[in-house]
Parts: sequence; C-alpha cells; structure tokens
Amino acid sequence: MEIRKIYSEFNTPVYLSKALNLYYGGWEICCPMHTFGPAIRQHYLVHYVTRGKGRFWMNDTCYVIEKDTMFLIRPGITCVYQADKDDPWEYCWICIDGYDVENMLNNSGFDKVNLLFFDKSNGEVRDAMLNFIFYFSKYKNNEYMLLSRLYNIFGHMKIQMKKQQAKSIHVERAIDYIYENYSKNISVTDIAEYLGIDRTYLYRLFKEEYNMSPQKYLLNFRLKTAMNKLEGGNMSIADIAYNCGFNDASAFCHQFKKVYKDTPLNYRRYPQLAIRE
Repeated sequence: MEIRKIYSEFNTPVYLSKALNLYYGGWEICCPMHTFGPAIRQHYLVHYVTRGKGRFWMNDTCYVIEKDTMFLIRPGITCVYQADKDDPWEYCWICIDGYDVENMLNNSGFDKVNLLFFDKSNGEVRDAMLNFIFYFSKYKNNEYMLLSRLYNIFGHMKIQMKKQQAKSIHVERAIDYIYENYSKNISVTDIAEYLGIDRTYLYRLFKEEYNMSPQKYLLNFRLKTAMNKLEGGNMSIADIAYNCGFNDASAFCHQFKKVYKDTPLNYRRYPQLAIRE
C-alpha cells in the first residue's frame, strides 16, 4: 500500500478576488514512482519541486524535472506526472484561476510554450511559495493577507524574468556587434566596452546562454564564416583569413584545423569530409 506524506494541504475554495482565485494547494513528499494521472484539470495548477526529481508528460512530450523547477498544468489539458524511482521528488502546489491569471503567468515566465520555470533567484521564489503554503491556515480568514502572499510568489518570479531579459538583451547586442565587426581586429574587451559592462560579467552571460565563452563564440563565428567563403568562392586562403578577422593565414589555418580536423585548402577540395561543430 502506498503511503503519501502530505505535510500541508488545503482544498476548500478561497475566492480571493475575481482577478485571482485560489482553489487548493499543499506540500507532499512522494513515494518512489508515485504517479498522478492521466487527468484533466479545471484550473491552473503550479508545482514547485523542492527536492528530488520526476517526470511530467503533456501533449506527448516528457519533461524531466529536478529540484528548484516549477511546472505548470493548464486547464483542459491531459497530463501525467510521476516521481523518480531512486530520488522521488517533494513538491508544493497551488491551484489558481481568475481573469488576470493568464496575464500574470505570462509575465512571470510561463506561457503556452514554456511550461517550466527554473528558479535562479537564490531561493526567493521557493521561499515565497513555501511561505504561502505554510501560512495558509494562519491567514485563511484574511483574504487580503493571502492575496498579498500569493502575488508575492509571482512577484519574485517576475523579478527573475526581468533580470534574465536584461541579460538576453546584452547577449543579443554582443552578437550583433560581432556580426557587424568580426572582420576587424576586435576582442572580448571591445565587446564589453561597447555594451558598457564588465568583461567578467559578459563571460558569465555567454556561459549561461551558450555554455561557451564570448571568445569561443567569436572564434566559432569567424570560422563558420570562413567555411562559407571557402565553399562559395575563389578567394585566397590569406584573403579569407584577413576578411574573417584573423591576424594572418597561419593563425587561421591553425584554428581551422583544430576545430574541423582539416586544413582550409583541403576543406575547399573535399568539404563533405570535414568534421563540423
């Protein structure tokens, strides 16, 4: 017989406002392979995984979900979720609805495509979620206190989204700068100065977005551009090297062979044999 340890649960509808209604919620430590569904929800259901991992199936897609990740179940959609066999998850959840919920979710990082939210707020989103769950019984007769704590969850999510959007803008501007200036003798320092940010911060942004340094991104961009020129014209190797921002042909050939395991000249002759990244 399966034993479910539910530390906190409430299921009496609490109508906080027409914009945002709370129906139920709770916090549970799941047993290995504990499964819910297939089921269709009538309202929006948001889970936050505080420990362990599991799987979430929706629209024939399986999502592997780990600690500090939220997943959204939309009304009218059939879904299944299951705790991991070896490291079953613990999660808390809230079921909400209202005319402002769709807009609130979109502004907080969820939309019809993104059903997952990866908490990178150093625990602020998690703590806001748990705070609401644990204090529900204390404030169940004070709808204004409940409403403030419920909005606090999505407020912290929106703060993270704003930070991520600012980071994405920096990365996009950096890529635009590379595209416009790759043929010149530009460096990572030049890119950082153009953006008005620290070089170390720029490195961190590229590692988060592309799992590579901006220097590596710049090099790859130059090499891929050079590869296209090798395939599509009669420009000399030296001219291609200078045109793509390399100081000399030997440096270009060295980097090209290091990445593609072939020389530029041999690639021009036999492009189908090259190892592409």
